[in-house]
Amino acid sequence: MRLVVVALLSAALMGCAPDAPVASPSPSPLASGIRGLVLVGPECPRPSEASPCLAAYVARIVILDIDGQRVGEVTSDADGTFEVLLPPGEYILQPVPGGDPWPRAEARSVTVIEGELSDVEIDYERGR
Repeated sequence: MRLVVVALLSAALMGCAPDAPVASPSPSPLASGIRGLVLVGPECPRPSEASPCLAAYVARIVILDIDGQRVGEVTSDADGTFEVLLPPGEYILQPVPGGDPWPRAEARSVTVIEGELSDVEIDYERGR
């Protein structure tokens, strides 16, 4: 009986060993898109080049393609950062005004390259 159990276990274990190489998952394409930081200022009475007095800002950013068609939207986090995945191409980031009319920021053109995150900083002005 013991010999039969050992023979059955050996056969079962041999069945678990792969005869062909195990296929590894195909590599996924690297993400492409835009990674950004949104700031607002001045946040102090006397800004200077050395100390521009900028602070993180929560803002809504509309994403347009090169033809001006809306392709998405993103809102920055409390620390002013945002990230959005996009296919390679040319985009325009249109910051939505934070009030009427201040704070506001100018539109920014961004080129997204395949497999890369393009960095951008958007600076809102308080209009003081």
